[in-house]
Amino acid sequence: MDKISQLSDDVLIKILSLVPTKDAIAMSTLSKRWVSLWTLVPRLVFDDYSDSEDEDEEENQSRNLAQFVSGTLLLHKAAVLECFHLNIASECSGSEVGLWVRIAVDRFVRDLKISFYNDHGPVTLPSRLFRCEAIETLELCRVIALDVPSRFSFRSLKKLRLLSVRYSDEDSFSRFISNCPVLEDLVVETCDEDNVVTFTVNVASLQSLSVSRTLRDLPNPDEVFVIHSHGLKQLKVMDYFGELNLIGNMPKLVEANLQYECLYAKVLEPFTFVKRLYLCLFGEAQYLTGIVLSQLVCLELCTCEDNWTNMLVSVLQHAPKLQVLKLELNHDHCLATVRNVCWIQPERVPECFLYQLKTFEWRNYGGTQVEKELAMYILKNARRLVTATIYPDSVKLARKHKMFEKLEIATRSSRACELTMG
Repeated sequence: MDKISQLSDDVLIKILSLVPTKDAIAMSTLSKRWVSLWTLVPRLVFDDYSDSEDEDEEENQSRNLAQFVSGTLLLHKAAVLECFHLNIASECSGSEVGLWVRIAVDRFVRDLKISFYNDHGPVTLPSRLFRCEAIETLELCRVIALDVPSRFSFRSLKKLRLLSVRYSDEDSFSRFISNCPVLEDLVVETCDEDNVVTFTVNVASLQSLSVSRTLRDLPNPDEVFVIHSHGLKQLKVMDYFGELNLIGNMPKLVEANLQYECLYAKVLEPFTFVKRLYLCLFGEAQYLTGIVLSQLVCLELCTCEDNWTNMLVSVLQHAPKLQVLKLELNHDHCLATVRNVCWIQPERVPECFLYQLKTFEWRNYGGTQVEKELAMYILKNARRLVTATIYPDSVKLARKHKMFEKLEIATRSSRACELTMG
């Protein structure tokens, strides 16, 4: 007798839970004992992604998906669904999707995902979804015309992802968010024609927030994100078109990733308590005024903008406890343009260089005169530096070594500093 056959039903069900539903059903042919086990699996994952461009094949795929999902739900026996994921590439009717979601809700689903790979017709989610007290994780992707009722409560919802969702009206988003009293993790990605101008986030329980406004054919300059959540521990903002309005400080913030256009000097004022910070800011404001990043220990700065050195110096002068500094060119749009980067040595050495900085890393180091001067300044003045790693952007080994050799002979104030080429 093989070892798998000796396993208990509970263990076999857990094994079947690890694979997509289609594969779990296919595995039932391995043994008579397995024939009915898949019907007890508490996780149902349907994924019909296909890169086919044949219209007839897509139509057949759509029909097959509808039949497969409906048939599976008809035979499925688990009283409680831990997970129900729909990843749909083909065209399915809104009524079918609504029916499947209603069945999942009736099974007290805890993790629900409805994701469309492509554009499709409107999908009306059943009203009982908004009365589901068991759901803890919800993801909606490319759902059209999300009609949020005036009264409901997701009492158990802790994780929410709203990706390229089109709402029925301006207030739907705020109404949705405000009725999630224990929400901890929120991801929002806007899209064209989402019918919302002001995205307001005001949830006291929220700990992690990610907002993105990047993929737009017709960006609306009047759009704005308004964030009131003072209990945040993690924040990520990618906003290349609209406006960001942060209300008040964030005393619990540990990590922030900011990639957006800044039009005012006090862009980092709400982040005085942040410990880890990633910056890629573009716009006129590149200096801090009257702000001390008293808790900042790790800074990662994107070097894609011409005036990135201004922001670097400004942050260094206002971050006395900084221990880790990382520089990296993360965006390709500047590679095809002639850059005008300048470096002006600060009048006084940043306090963090004298007492705190231990790690320095520079990726996509180009070896220009400005970059060389800046790297040499850091090596010369960082008294507590332990490791300095340079990753040249050249693929040619000879050029890499040439760039590195110029830094190797540079003066280092820290005898313990180990300079390496990555």
